[in-house]
Amino acid sequence: MISLKTNNWQIDNIDTILFDKDGTFIDLHYFWGKMTELRIKEVIKKYKINPDYFEKLCLILGYNPTSGKMLPDGITAMFSRKIIIEIFVKELKKIDIITSKKNIENIFDNVNSIFYQEMEKYTKPIDSAIEFIKKVHSIGIKTGIVTSDSKESTLLTLKHFNWENLFDIVIGRESTKETKESGVPVKLALEELNSSPNNTIMIGDTPMDYIGAKNASVKKTILVSTGQIDKETLQKTSTYCISSLDEVSIFTTNMDVIFKFC
Repeated sequence: MISLKTNNWQIDNIDTILFDKDGTFIDLHYFWGKMTELRIKEVIKKYKINPDYFEKLCLILGYNPTSGKMLPDGITAMFSRKIIIEIFVKELKKIDIITSKKNIENIFDNVNSIFYQEMEKYTKPIDSAIEFIKKVHSIGIKTGIVTSDSKESTLLTLKHFNWENLFDIVIGRESTKETKESGVPVKLALEELNSSPNNTIMIGDTPMDYIGAKNASVKKTILVSTGQIDKETLQKTSTYCISSLDEVSIFTTNMDVIFKFC
């Protein structure tokens, strides 16, 4: 087992670390920004919406096309895909576009299938997170991904960067019908890894990651402000907040230094 330590806190007795993907070890602004733009363009085309609504619809999904940034309080930061679609359908109704959750889900899926064929153009790693993952994996810590993105796209990302050996398990949105917030995806990861929640931590970039871990009895979640939400806001949710994973030192249980931040 290992301990993780920063200048402000320490977490002991860890043998399993679960990671969110987007915003945690993948730059979500670039990736989800382009994805959002393509989804909105397809919605505008299908429902013959005035193109002037492009920016407004992007903002509904939590992306500002002018700044090229995902919004910290946008629905993509706060909710799972199922809830995002429900909210988007209601917002479309406000501009007299009547559709169903299934129709929007189909549009999103169709865009995904095209997008992922060229995903390498839009996928940028967060280098500090990748280095941290490589370090903990190299010393035998069990690692897994719990993401609201699809397992298929996550595996494509891992394959593209030759990261398949860095993670022992991938739990995506199709792995269970329940959302990340429910705790079920985290519980599924723990079951497949044969890990105890008492010796597991979650690392993510949103309150949703914290809630999902807590509902799976994982008591400690590290929130990193490499996604959409600033550190000050994240500190309202978790005691364990950092700006980057290179702030974290890794120790053995007898406090021998393995890797230390600068």
